[in-house]
Amino acid sequence: MPDKIARPFPLTLELEFLDRLSEPVREGRAKSVSDIIRTALENYDLANVVVMHPLQVQISVRLPAEIRKNLRKVSRSKHTSIGQLVRAAVEAYLPRLETAPAAAKTAVVGQKRKPLKRKRARKR
Repeated sequence: MPDKIARPFPLTLELEFLDRLSEPVREGRAKSVSDIIRTALENYDLANVVVMHPLQVQISVRLPAEIRKNLRKVSRSKHTSIGQLVRAAVEAYLPRLETAPAAAKTAVVGQKRKPLKRKRARKR
């Protein structure tokens, strides 16, 4: 026998998208966010869905144990992925790196670069 009872179905939505869905409810143009979603699904041809996923690659980064431990701890406390934390940190750091003079640009943070030894030109 088919299940005819509407039951809760968990969805993960971006907060901004949920706010956009809530606006017609606040303005009286829709009964609820659930009603908007149900109506949209009933009227949409899911066979024609084209889902765009950004191209992603996996990389390996050498991190000190302390940083790895901190990332795990913060990701659990904030209920997010380590990848999200890394992206946030890098997004915050990139503007400083992009505006730094070319000689000062380095991906190694916290380590001093040794100056290059230049050979003196011989006098003839």
